[in-house]
Amino acid sequence: MPATAKGYGIDPTNPVQATDAAGKMLSGLMAKYDGDLSKALAAYNWGGGNLDKAIKKYGSNWLSHAPTETQKYIRKILG
Repeated sequence: MPATAKGYGIDPTNPVQATDAAGKMLSGLMAKYDGDLSKALAAYNWGGGNLDKAIKKYGSNWLSHAPTETQKYIRKILG
């Protein structure tokens, strides 16, 4: 995502910079969502604003309302 890369001040075509920024982003999301890896992964994949809206609207049932892509992404990462 160009805006995300710009926000982290990196060249998104540089794999070292992109990996570092992804780690920083995921670390920040883990902090924001109090260590909830499912939520951090959902925010990483779907966007934090979308996740926050789903949590506000659906509470603990937010995941069933996330896009199929995001649900598959979380399952793939978590096993």
